[in-house]
Amino acid sequence: MKKLFAVSVAFLMLTSAFAGVNVKVLYSFNKTFPSAENVKWREDASGYFVSFTQAGFPSKAVYDNRGNFVYALRYYKEENLPASILLALRKKFTDKTISGVTEVSVPDNITYHITLEDAKSWYSVEATTLGDITIEKQFEKN
Repeated sequence: MKKLFAVSVAFLMLTSAFAGVNVKVLYSFNKTFPSAENVKWREDASGYFVSFTQAGFPSKAVYDNRGNFVYALRYYKEENLPASILLALRKKFTDKTISGVTEVSVPDNITYHITLEDAKSWYSVEATTLGDITIEKQFEKN
């Protein structure tokens, strides 16, 4: 009896957490991010937005109204960057430290938006999987 009750409560929590989410979106999300935890859905006129944690990384994904994957974001520190990108950053920005990384995945590409800093400034740079690095913005510290 207790097992039946626990299963019923779990089912109700699961269905209420995903209420209103397109079945195609749920299927795609579960196939792409099978170990996602702390999943939170939001829907608006442009599509479905999901925040979650996967392998300890805060992440987000976006799907259009038809249930197609648009993009995903993962947030982490420098130790999780691919070695080739980390080496390219260290070569180009020898005196700067990496304070954060946002990985942007679209269906056919991944880019890395990296925040660097030194004593005087913050830098926002974009790195591609090919190792191309571009400074997007620079902000002076006060």
